[in-house]
Amino acid sequence: MKRFWLSSLILSALSWGGMAEAALNLMQTRVIYQGGEATLLVRNDGTEPSLLQAWVDGGDEQQGPAEASSPFLVVPPMMRLGAARGQTLRILGSELERLPRDRESLFWLNVLGLPPKASTSQASVQLAYRTRIKLFYRPPGLQGSAAEAVTRLRWQTQGQGLSVSNRSPFHISLSEVLLEIGAGKARWQQGGLIPPYGMLKIPLQVVETTANKGRVRWIDDNGIYHEQGFVLGQQGGNAHE
Repeated sequence: MKRFWLSSLILSALSWGGMAEAALNLMQTRVIYQGGEATLLVRNDGTEPSLLQAWVDGGDEQQGPAEASSPFLVVPPMMRLGAARGQTLRILGSELERLPRDRESLFWLNVLGLPPKASTSQASVQLAYRTRIKLFYRPPGLQGSAAEAVTRLRWQTQGQGLSVSNRSPFHISLSEVLLEIGAGKARWQQGGLIPPYGMLKIPLQVVETTANKGRVRWIDDNGIYHEQGFVLGQQGGNAHE
């Protein structure tokens, strides 16, 4: 794990092959902010209470809550969450007029959890856990939807790789790409994000450029996975759940 923060105290945590699991669970994999406020339910599914701290950053995961700068405030920013209890976090926006109005903007919501009572045993180590999920600011008045945007993606070869262009104002989250190359197949499973009016390069080896087709798995606003077919050099395809 990387550096984590709790108030002004900087903690260093090590991840040792799943030696322990974080008790805090976020009930969403992403948050869509469309004005007013957005919410996120956090549950402590452990058997011990946990301290919780939440903040939003603009893309630098090394920044703690004191250094991070964004137009969003999380309420409450810090609290004690009892075992088997849940808490709804409210995300409030301010000075949003300085953000682009013709496309979505991407931020990151951080939730840090730490057991409130550290063990004094020298044979144990106290671990802080941070979960970081995407927060999309979606300004009012955008035409279309992310689902429609997926059908208009343009897939092309670029060198020996693959590129996909997004001509919409929405971010599109990809999970997996499966490309059929003649009688063979190539798979990319690293996942990625195509920005509005932007492009994503996918390191798949494309040897033949004729009649290549494939499928892409993408993730919607609710964290649900969908599949979409495509043909290289063409736009659109058939959607499948």
